[in-house]
Amino acid sequence: MTCKIFYFCLVFRVLLSTLGCGNAPVSDANEAVFSVDTLVFADTVGILMGDTNYVFGTISTMEAVPQGIAVLDGIGCRLSLFDPAGEFISSHGRSGSGPGEYANPWAMCRLQGGEYFIFDIGSRKMTLLDRSMNYISSFGSQMSITIRIAPGADSMVVIKELTTEFVDQHLVSGYRIYSLNAYTGEEGVVYREHQLVMGAPEVDLRPFYSFFTTDAEGNVYLSEYDSDRYSIEILSPEGEFLNVITMDCSPRENYDPEIHSLIFLPITVPLTTESGTSVLTISEPEKQPNISDMAIDGDNNIWARRIGLADCESWDVISQEGELLRKVVLVADTTGTGSSPSLHVSHFGMVASYGVEDDFERFFTVRPSK
Repeated sequence: MTCKIFYFCLVFRVLLSTLGCGNAPVSDANEAVFSVDTLVFADTVGILMGDTNYVFGTISTMEAVPQGIAVLDGIGCRLSLFDPAGEFISSHGRSGSGPGEYANPWAMCRLQGGEYFIFDIGSRKMTLLDRSMNYISSFGSQMSITIRIAPGADSMVVIKELTTEFVDQHLVSGYRIYSLNAYTGEEGVVYREHQLVMGAPEVDLRPFYSFFTTDAEGNVYLSEYDSDRYSIEILSPEGEFLNVITMDCSPRENYDPEIHSLIFLPITVPLTTESGTSVLTISEPEKQPNISDMAIDGDNNIWARRIGLADCESWDVISQEGELLRKVVLVADTTGTGSSPSLHVSHFGMVASYGVEDDFERFFTVRPSK
């Protein structure tokens, strides 16, 4: 039993981390060259001491919204709104168990109607706020771990959660991507689900590398694992198949192994299988280009994040017709931090973050590199 739980914890860490991947791709001299937009950090928002509106316990997630930037603080137990330049506007929430109070708010999104929907992992509670961040309602949740929440159609949200249970003394782990009514808590359409029996003779983690995003109509974009190509399936809010985008992806431009270092985090796990004791090595898919996140911008273009380098984050911007429009790279000086930058893209803009060891929490506005 201890071995199985230990194995699950390691797998869980792999799934949440969206780690780096394997060998650098080899450039093709005959391949078309696409423009690369380089973004760098601009204004820094967050302080160690002083005005409490700018002190974050931990930034669980953030999102560009029409008014500016919404930031969810997991330790501070509040949702704060800043203008596009990073000036504080207002906040909602505090620590507690009552209406509008939280134990550890973990994920959130802004609905199509402007409401905010928050999942509190500490109290297993979903909370709905109006567009001014005033409390509307809340309901209990059976979710174990919610990885992502995105706005669906109308008053729905789309959720990806990890699931675990014991079946015939075997630990079964998996995930579900489905819609939920933000007002009633009623479950809607299940867009994708996968179950994996831990301790099986062969363990295939590739289905877990499935990411999703939604557009302004509530359509759901699902990435399929493919080590050689991009594959993105598009479903309607009702779960009907609309389209699939499958395309080759060009190698990363300007990759210099003397400057950049790829992240390798293989994990070796002893486990008991039907045939006895064995060893499982878990690592990221070994080839580019694997999608590690997706987003839709204000022009309805698809942003596909590539498994990245230690000191920058690389996105491919793809049209709805499957045309690679451009590449976007976010660069930050992360020397010695053990962290990588992260770009958060939504219909209303973008904002960035990266964790710095032994330092205070902050987020960043971004600008094109000059």
